[in-house]
Amino acid sequence: MQRKRNSWKAGLAVLLLCFASTQVYASSLDDAQQDKNEAEENKSDAEQILNQLEADKNDLELYVQELDAELSDIQVSIDKLNADEADLQAQIEQKQADLGVAKEQEVQQYADMCARIQYMYENNNEDYAAVLLSAESMSDILNQSEYVAAMTEYDYNMLETLIQIREQIASDEQKLQEDLQKVEALQKEKEEEEATLSALIDAKNERVAQLEDDIEDQEALVAKYDAEIQAAASRIAEIEAAAAAAAAAGDASTNGGEEYVPYTGGVLTWPCPSSTKINSGFGTREASGVVTANHYGIDIGCPDGTPIVAAASGVVVLARYSATAGNWIIISHGNGLYTIYMHASTLYVSEGQYVNAGDTIMLSGATGATQGRHLHFEVRVGGYLSSQYSVDPMSYFN
Repeated sequence: MQRKRNSWKAGLAVLLLCFASTQVYASSLDDAQQDKNEAEENKSDAEQILNQLEADKNDLELYVQELDAELSDIQVSIDKLNADEADLQAQIEQKQADLGVAKEQEVQQYADMCARIQYMYENNNEDYAAVLLSAESMSDILNQSEYVAAMTEYDYNMLETLIQIREQIASDEQKLQEDLQKVEALQKEKEEEEATLSALIDAKNERVAQLEDDIEDQEALVAKYDAEIQAAASRIAEIEAAAAAAAAAGDASTNGGEEYVPYTGGVLTWPCPSSTKINSGFGTREASGVVTANHYGIDIGCPDGTPIVAAASGVVVLARYSATAGNWIIISHGNGLYTIYMHASTLYVSEGQYVNAGDTIMLSGATGATQGRHLHFEVRVGGYLSSQYSVDPMSYFN
């Protein structure tokens, strides 16, 4: 009768443990699901922005095509201006050459005129010489009718040639000046076209580069949110698996006919019989007087392969690998008490298995996110899915 009563109490304790654990699972599962939902919403928003950027990119491609056509037209205009400038420069060079010949003719004609005047002066025909010397154009001479008769046909032709040469020189110089002004205008127009071309190219390159950067950043953001979704999904799967293991542990209230007795308080067994060296204690860690982290357990220094034992009898609710804890084990001892063992090289137990205090459950190692060889040992009360349940393990030893 007493045995049945103890069995009933043990079953009730396990049932209460499962109920409390279920509440912890539900809370953690809700948090993980909320994180997953938020990450999915963020990813959806980021994908919408990315889609808009891709649409902008398509619009930009059309803009670039139109701009390239405009750039091509401007380049054609610049090429035509260069050709016009080259033709004009060739004309200017020809006119300068012609002007040089005309000036040489003027010099020669003037010298001939001077020789003729000197001859007439020396032969006492001073009035006639004065007319030739003072005349600025053919009309000047023709208007002085009293001297026309005195002029010989030779002298008349000589003066007319000189005047024509001078008029041609003046005309050529005027046209040359106009051509030079045209060249200057062409060069200015070409510079403006080239500046427009350069500005359009710079604007296009800047817009394309900016859009490419925006798309790259948004793709990285989508990937980030996708990773968060995967991480949350993994957490959900882990929590659900742990819940299933805990439920299985609740059903396994006996082990080989031996009753499972919930933890009722008292001293725990030291988990590392061969070493009592504590490398890091429970609580805050400090560096140069500044708190850098919280340590939720104790680190017991020991070489690889050191046997680690269960600190109390109970059911293994978790025995697996994670990137942070490495190979690790969680044991439920009843009444909301859990012990945690991390960084093992080898696990000797499996989830749902019943163990006795002092049973070897693992060999120490350095798996997971750890520095140096040691056992990370934690005690949690009220739940095990969060470090908020961690308490100082040393309070459970003599």
